[in-house]
Amino acid sequence: MAMRYIVRRKNSSDLNEIRQEVSDLDSRLSKAGDGLRRTVEISFSPVRSAVYQFSAKKEGANWTWVCPCIELVAENEEGLFKLLEKYNVEKPSHLLD
Repeated sequence: MAMRYIVRRKNSSDLNEIRQEVSDLDSRLSKAGDGLRRTVEISFSPVRSAVYQFSAKKEGANWTWVCPCIELVAENEEGLFKLLEKYNVEKPSHLLD
Protein backbone atom coordinates (compact mmCIF):
# COMPACT_ATOMS: atom_id res chain seq x y z
CA MET A 1 0.00 0.00 0.00
CA ALA A 2 1.40 3.40 -0.99
CA MET A 3 1.99 6.15 1.53
CA ARG A 4 1.14 9.74 0.71
CA TYR A 5 2.18 12.93 2.47
CA ILE A 6 1.26 16.52 1.60
CA VAL A 7 4.00 19.13 2.02
CA ARG A 8 3.05 22.81 2.14
CA ARG A 9 5.49 25.03 0.26
CA LYS A 10 6.70 28.18 2.06
CA ASN A 11 6.59 30.37 -1.05
CA SER A 12 3.87 29.11 -3.36
CA SER A 13 4.53 31.72 -6.06
CA ASP A 14 8.25 30.91 -6.44
CA LEU A 15 8.44 28.22 -9.13
CA ASN A 16 12.21 28.43 -9.74
CA GLU A 17 13.11 25.29 -7.78
CA ILE A 18 10.38 23.38 -9.61
CA ARG A 19 11.67 24.60 -12.97
CA GLN A 20 15.05 23.09 -12.07
CA GLU A 21 13.40 19.66 -11.82
CA VAL A 22 10.86 20.12 -14.62
CA SER A 23 12.54 21.82 -17.58
CA ASP A 24 9.30 22.00 -19.61
CA LEU A 25 7.15 23.29 -16.74
CA ASP A 26 5.70 26.27 -18.59
CA SER A 27 4.52 24.15 -21.52
CA ARG A 28 3.04 21.55 -19.14
CA LEU A 29 1.08 24.21 -17.29
CA SER A 30 0.01 26.26 -20.33
CA LYS A 31 -1.54 29.66 -19.70
CA ALA A 32 -3.08 30.29 -16.27
CA GLY A 33 -6.72 31.28 -16.11
CA ASP A 34 -9.75 31.54 -13.85
CA GLY A 35 -10.36 28.34 -11.88
CA LEU A 36 -7.61 26.33 -13.56
CA ARG A 37 -5.65 23.64 -11.73
CA ARG A 38 -2.83 21.37 -12.89
CA THR A 39 -0.68 18.60 -11.49
CA VAL A 40 2.83 17.74 -12.59
CA GLU A 41 4.29 14.43 -11.47
CA ILE A 42 7.98 13.65 -11.20
CA SER A 43 8.78 9.96 -10.93
CA PHE A 44 11.94 9.00 -9.08
CA SER A 45 11.29 5.27 -9.42
CA PRO A 46 8.28 3.08 -10.23
CA VAL A 47 7.18 3.38 -6.59
CA ARG A 48 8.25 6.94 -5.61
CA SER A 49 7.10 10.25 -6.99
CA ALA A 50 6.35 13.87 -6.20
CA VAL A 51 3.16 15.45 -7.47
CA TYR A 52 3.26 19.23 -7.68
CA GLN A 53 -0.21 20.75 -7.35
CA PHE A 54 -0.76 24.06 -9.13
CA SER A 55 -3.63 26.51 -9.12
CA ALA A 56 -4.17 29.77 -10.95
CA LYS A 57 -4.05 33.01 -8.96
CA LYS A 58 -5.02 36.46 -10.15
CA GLU A 59 -2.38 39.15 -9.64
CA GLY A 60 -3.66 42.49 -10.82
CA ALA A 61 -5.10 41.94 -14.29
CA ASN A 62 -3.07 38.77 -14.95
CA TRP A 63 -3.33 35.14 -13.94
CA THR A 64 -0.26 33.28 -12.72
CA TRP A 65 0.46 29.78 -11.50
CA VAL A 66 1.21 29.06 -7.85
CA CYS A 67 2.20 25.75 -6.27
CA PRO A 68 1.05 25.66 -2.64
CA CYS A 69 1.85 22.00 -2.03
CA ILE A 70 3.60 18.83 -3.13
CA GLU A 71 2.19 15.37 -2.59
CA LEU A 72 4.93 12.83 -1.91
CA VAL A 73 4.08 9.23 -2.79
CA ALA A 74 6.17 6.24 -1.75
CA GLU A 75 5.86 2.48 -1.45
CA ASN A 76 6.36 2.42 2.34
CA GLU A 77 7.51 4.45 5.33
CA GLU A 78 11.21 4.09 4.46
CA GLY A 79 10.57 5.35 0.93
CA LEU A 80 8.53 8.27 2.25
CA PHE A 81 11.35 9.21 4.65
CA LYS A 82 13.80 9.25 1.70
CA LEU A 83 11.52 11.66 -0.19
CA LEU A 84 11.10 13.86 2.89
CA GLU A 85 14.87 14.01 3.17
CA LYS A 86 15.20 14.95 -0.52
CA TYR A 87 12.76 17.85 -0.01
CA ASN A 88 14.30 18.89 3.36
CA VAL A 89 11.09 18.22 5.27
CA GLU A 90 11.09 16.99 8.86
CA LYS A 91 9.64 13.56 9.45
CA PRO A 92 6.10 13.77 10.87
CA SER A 93 6.07 13.06 14.59
CA HIS A 94 3.24 10.54 14.27
CA LEU A 95 5.48 8.35 12.08
CA LEU A 96 8.50 8.35 14.38
CA ASP A 97 9.17 5.47 16.75
